Amino acid sequence: MTAAALPRLELPSVYGSPVRLDELLAGGVAVVVFVTEECPTCAMTLLRLAAPAGDLAAAGISVTAIFEDPLEVAARSARGTGFRGTVLSEPEPYELSRLLQLQSVPTTLLFDAEGSLLRRVVGWDREGLDALLGQASALAGAPAVLVTGEHPQRKPGCAAKNTYDPETLAILNAAGPHDELEDMFERGWSDGLPVIPPTRERVEAMLGGRDPSLSLGEVPPAMGEATLERVASCAVLAGCRPEYFPVVVAAVQAALEPAFNLNGQAVTTQPAGQLVILNGPARHSLGLNSSIGALGPGSRANLTIGRALRLLISLTGGGFPGKLDRATLGHAGKIGFCMAENEEVSPWEPLSVQRGFEPGTSVVTVVGCDAPLSISDHRSATPEELARVLAAAAAATWSPNWWPLGGASLFVICPEHAQLFGEAGWSKQRLREEMFEAAQRPAGELRWGETTPLVHAAPDDRPISKWCSVEDILVVVAGGEAGRYSAVFGPCLGMQTEIVSKEV
Repeated sequence: MTAAALPRLELPSVYGSPVRLDELLAGGVAVVVFVTEECPTCAMTLLRLAAPAGDLAAAGISVTAIFEDPLEVAARSARGTGFRGTVLSEPEPYELSRLLQLQSVPTTLLFDAEGSLLRRVVGWDREGLDALLGQASALAGAPAVLVTGEHPQRKPGCAAKNTYDPETLAILNAAGPHDELEDMFERGWSDGLPVIPPTRERVEAMLGGRDPSLSLGEVPPAMGEATLERVASCAVLAGCRPEYFPVVVAAVQAALEPAFNLNGQAVTTQPAGQLVILNGPARHSLGLNSSIGALGPGSRANLTIGRALRLLISLTGGGFPGKLDRATLGHAGKIGFCMAENEEVSPWEPLSVQRGFEPGTSVVTVVGCDAPLSISDHRSATPEELARVLAAAAAATWSPNWWPLGGASLFVICPEHAQLFGEAGWSKQRLREEMFEAAQRPAGELRWGETTPLVHAAPDDRPISKWCSVEDILVVVAGGEAGRYSAVFGPCLGMQTEIVSKEV
């Protein structure tokens, strides 16, 4: 067997059954590139050959990448570069590489229908690859295919693994293949859960042509700059799809408003996280869940949009537990919290309209809040009774004797509860007023444990409300249409944080 012919060997394929190499010549011409995952020049070569590979395949030319890596690594690397040809894996002891006398990777080879080697390009060589692809096109009787894009004219590669001595190979094998998910943990680019590596290609897709250097402001508490590139990187890490990005940007803009006081929320010992609420048509176009399990798992859009904001706060703002984030307990919403209002079943105007936006507008509202407290009520028969139940549950939030709160409470009313109020003709404002009136207690009953200066100064019989005003009560409708479970989110207190809304 000489180095001038394609051996009749069989290699594992990422697509299923092994492939015999002479089968690559069925179309008459074969382009084969040898690569390895840990070589940056190999990654660049596969990335730049991705589009030409499709053109060559359309002309009947076989294009194959042979990795000197395990199958799972080959599959991940090829997918990450967008390479669309055949992907094979050559196991140790790299017999094929040795027969073809490979000294470094990437090495790109051109074979004719008889398996004869016609041309060899070592490393990245733009002119050499153009000549190789042009010759392949000519042999197939197809228009010339060229490498396109901005990149260096030449770049050396790495040593092929068949050239390694046994001791070096043993060390490499003991270390195992590179695991990019573990690498993200080691870099600290995580919230404790696995993340998606923010490759250049993924970040560019997330940006969608936007100016990556455009700054949305500084992210407290460390005041790192929220360029669109960094926001896009966090969106990739979180698992967002590119179409979610406008909502992520609007949420970031809202959270960075001075009135929101993200700095206070990010460093406090309180458990406060940031809840993102979406209203308007974007709920449907992006597939957000506002129905069954609206506050829980199962929806990629809900979870990753909220997570993208939190990753920006942690990674760019430095608000990470044990570092600048000093939350005593925290809560699951600090990983990522995003919901959509179920406007279709609500008897009332959406939260966005209540906050001054036109109907039919996609709007993000960001709320600094505690974890939700579930409120079960399957027996109230009148709206007055149900309003008292909801108010009584909210009375326990923050601290049972801290009256008034001095901050806003968000109620998520389930469809069955909302229906009871709607059928009685109650407006959202009427519900808020009734809850405000129902959540009152004499000051004398509140003088134990943690209490407010107002309670200490008031006569025993003076009624104290849980809220300073009706405006501190926010109401949205969400959840499945079966089950009488609503929820209330306690506020983030003591730092004058306001609720902020932004149009998407």
